[in-house]
Amino acid sequence: MRAFRLFAAAIVVGISLPALADPPTLLIQQQATLDAVGVVVPVVVNCGDGASDALVVVMVRQGNETGEGVLPFASTGNRQVLNVQVVGAFAPGDAAATAELSCAGMPEGLVTGAFIKIVAP
Repeated sequence: MRAFRLFAAAIVVGISLPALADPPTLLIQQQATLDAVGVVVPVVVNCGDGASDALVVVMVRQGNETGEGVLPFASTGNRQVLNVQVVGAFAPGDAAATAELSCAGMPEGLVTGAFIKIVAP
């Protein structure tokens, strides 16, 4: 009987807690594509909480070469894959990338880094 009361209390507490929205998401995909002005880096973003204006900044470093790309976008409140153009004199091979996400004009505190592979088209 005591176990049943504890189970019932856990259910009531669980039901009474508010449902939280998905936290913002930022992920750099592992392959970037070389083009005429630099590289195109795909990133996965999700601002959550419905549509808003948003911004993603991606930085790439390969040896002594660095570049940055800024992409304003309309967040849908769902997962989106964006292609961010990063300008620089890059070559096929290994590189490092970082990204930052701002949603609805507020920095989300999300900064992520990844090793990427730059490939020719």
